[in-house]
Amino acid sequence: MNRKLIAAARGDHPLDLAVNNIRLVNVFTGEIYPAAIGIVDGTIVHVTEPGVTRLEANREIDGQGQYAVPGLIDTHLHIESSMLTPAHYAEVVLPHGTTLIVTDPHEIGNILGEDGVRYMVDASRVLDLRVMTLAPSCVPSAPSVETAGADFTPEVIERMLEWEGIDGVAEVMNYHGVIHEDPRMMGILEANERAGKIPQGHAPTVVGRELSAYLVAGPDSDHECRTMEEAIAKLRAGMIVDIRESSFSLNMAEVAKAIVGKGYLPNVTLCTDDVLASDLMERGHINHVVVRAIEEGIPAVDAIRYATLNAANRLNRKDIGALAPGRLADIVLVDELETMKVSDVFIGGKHIVREGVLIERQQHLEPPAAYLQTVHLPEIHAEDLRLTVEDPNASEARVRVIEYDFAPGVPTGFIETVLPVKDGQLVPEAYDGHKGPLNRVAVWHRHGLNNNKALGLLAGFGVIEGAVATTVAHDSHHLAVLGVNTEDMVIAANELRKRNGGMIAVKDGKVIAFLPLPLAGIMSLEEGESLAPKIRQFIDMIQSEIMPGKNPIHRMIVVTLPVIPKAKITDLGLVDVDKQQLVPLIIETK
Repeated sequence: MNRKLIAAARGDHPLDLAVNNIRLVNVFTGEIYPAAIGIVDGTIVHVTEPGVTRLEANREIDGQGQYAVPGLIDTHLHIESSMLTPAHYAEVVLPHGTTLIVTDPHEIGNILGEDGVRYMVDASRVLDLRVMTLAPSCVPSAPSVETAGADFTPEVIERMLEWEGIDGVAEVMNYHGVIHEDPRMMGILEANERAGKIPQGHAPTVVGRELSAYLVAGPDSDHECRTMEEAIAKLRAGMIVDIRESSFSLNMAEVAKAIVGKGYLPNVTLCTDDVLASDLMERGHINHVVVRAIEEGIPAVDAIRYATLNAANRLNRKDIGALAPGRLADIVLVDELETMKVSDVFIGGKHIVREGVLIERQQHLEPPAAYLQTVHLPEIHAEDLRLTVEDPNASEARVRVIEYDFAPGVPTGFIETVLPVKDGQLVPEAYDGHKGPLNRVAVWHRHGLNNNKALGLLAGFGVIEGAVATTVAHDSHHLAVLGVNTEDMVIAANELRKRNGGMIAVKDGKVIAFLPLPLAGIMSLEEGESLAPKIRQFIDMIQSEIMPGKNPIHRMIVVTLPVIPKAKITDLGLVDVDKQQLVPLIIETK
């Protein structure tokens, strides 16, 4: 109990700061009215009654009649997916009104293990942006069908939950293991239950009895809803539906259909999940997701509630999420609710953004040198890409092909086709069927723990010339190469190996585009202002020369993620995601 704050609320102690002449968005009542906000020691001590627009204070700021909304909260994201370090990420999102994020550092955890997670926690601790970090629950994401650079067992998670700065377990992606009581997943959830911290979910397409089993096990949120029907089922079950608008998965339009007309729902929150730095710079952050909700017919005040009060309640944070006495003074001033263009941002009463401009840079924590050398592979040769058929007499083979679909949620699935066999090798270049040409894909374990390599075939991924390679390959982040030309694939793989990670494109034997990501092979050390145009240039180049069509980076990085239905490839081979089983490339030969 702070008696100084009580005295200030009563009017017997001077205010440090007053934000006057604002239109308050009251997330409790849904009202909007002229008011003023009084602050002491970073805490709101008084909000005036409607119509009273001025308070006296040691420092007064004129809100110029702008809307005052609580600081915006992103309830699920991966900083690493922006390709920015925590400090540079904060510098990009703070001007968009984001004051708190909930981050899952499982990208770097899959590469550098606990040390990588510790770096992200330490690098976030010194920021003005409030950061809640959750312990990665799935490293690797699907242990039965892939390996990673680390293995977060229940014992590791229990230890991490004791760290200062770890607030729960992050998205429990192995929903199959949870539903069927896999001992590893039960151990992780039981460790979190003992710690009394947040259990975050991830359950694409899970409904009915399986959804009930998942919820009873503990995880109570999901950002993977892709259809109206799935969203309704989860809302009815009391699950927190975390509506996502990422760089790759745009779910608002569909999920909003489950919400519009139902009034204010307390179990809806908003998130961005995976957003590239270029998209953050161009369109915004959670303020953009709020705008998308409004565009889809959700009342503006409700959309703001999702990103503030609902989010705070979900996080068990009664100190944020509203502009009210006793709450931290996280305040965002915007010109219009429909556009959410941010003018000023205050965090704990500190003026962070003035007239849309960040007032001071964030403190950057330099990573250890070893974190910049994380691609551990020998030289790669053409024979490493041979699609060999064991039957010496085979003239053709029926094979599994991973098909990419541009439908909502961009699912993948297996299709089957027959290919000729020549000199003991498949000839994918002979394919002239659905969503051709077929692309070759190769995945190499790059963390130095084994020599795993897997080969496969892709349809609909859209590589029509040359090859692309990436060390951003969710979630284990091995070296993945996609292409139609094996010579270019070899060059791409070796160049990326020598350059210690990033994304690269090769055509006609030459590197035509390179996006360096030296930190763990997934992040840049550059600021957002300089990195964003480089990401855009890389995308533009591969779209024009290698992979026409939308979302080329997503097509590169999604093929290795074995917890998103339905067909993927890891360092161990092709994966039937629904069954969490490895399946062979070659089904039969003749």
